[in-house]
Amino acid sequence: MKPLRTSARITEVADTSSRLSILFSRETALAKDVILKPLFAEIETLTQQLSEAIKSDRTLSELDAIDTTRDELIRRMSKILQGYAASPIEALQRSGSKLNAVFEKYGVGIARENYAVESAHIESLLKDFSEASLSTDISALTGVTEIISMLTNAQKDFNNHRVTYEQAVAQKSSQLKPNELKKLLLQRINHSLLPYLKTLKSLNNEPYLHFIEGVHQIILSTNSAIAARSKKTPHTPSPTDKPKDNFW
Repeated sequence: MKPLRTSARITEVADTSSRLSILFSRETALAKDVILKPLFAEIETLTQQLSEAIKSDRTLSELDAIDTTRDELIRRMSKILQGYAASPIEALQRSGSKLNAVFEKYGVGIARENYAVESAHIESLLKDFSEASLSTDISALTGVTEIISMLTNAQKDFNNHRVTYEQAVAQKSSQLKPNELKKLLLQRINHSLLPYLKTLKSLNNEPYLHFIEGVHQIILSTNSAIAARSKKTPHTPSPTDKPKDNFW
């Protein structure tokens, strides 16, 4: 029975330890084993902590994606209003110039600000656009109502995700880092669980054999996935490639 590869990704370790815990929970005959019971209690706790750490990092990725959406909407709004402000049709030009003047109090540069500053500017911009004195001008310009609505929804979405992220960070701050949790799980699996199971297998301890085979198959499947990934031809980055984080 080979150990779980230390080159496993954090998500692979979390998945493997989760499957091992599920397997143990199904082996009711082993539930009172004095070695396995406390060991799997610890593995389950570490797995839960690692899953929460992964979740918080994914929440940050989602937050970044929503922020990118906000930035793009700000740029689109700028182009739309500038286009109307330069229109040869007087009515459109008049309304476009009026709305563009409101937008330019903030400018497209707010898309480069940090989360808090950008949010404050967007909230203020949307409040300005909600003024009754601008409703006729907004309605007169095709697409402006829609872009304002899209930015409003994106800002609400960002606020909701930011609260979720900050809650996750607050919880994570008192816990170990993902890489530390990964190392602990590898230690429990490779240096605590597997040696014990190897001893039981050498003794041909019948009640444990089904569980031992299940553990072997779970670790084998993860190791096989790691091996298959490492055999892939590495991509030679071009000068225009953006850096990618393959940590997960």
